[in-house]
Amino acid sequence: MSIMVKFELSVQSNKVAEFKQFFERILQGTRDFSGNEGEKIAYCAEDETKVVLIEYWKSKEDFDHYLNWRKDIGDFDTLGSMLAVEPDIQSFTVLKNA
Repeated sequence: MSIMVKFELSVQSNKVAEFKQFFERILQGTRDFSGNEGEKIAYCAEDETKVVLIEYWKSKEDFDHYLNWRKDIGDFDTLGSMLAVEPDIQSFTVLKNA
């Protein structure tokens, strides 16, 4: 069953440029990861420190495997050093016929 994962991120104001470079560097790895069906990242037009990342995965297991990989290679630690608060991560089941 496909899932959509929404990350709400609050970036430290002095880390916005570094944050953008970080995601430009790592998103290809997300796209290439087994089970990934796409992703988009967007910044609030009025406040670049507010970011939403949406990812689509073939299954929760695929996403969990990806998440563990990101943790193992240190990307979550790097990301955490740029955030003002812990990320809000929510997972949703995608409706097939809607």
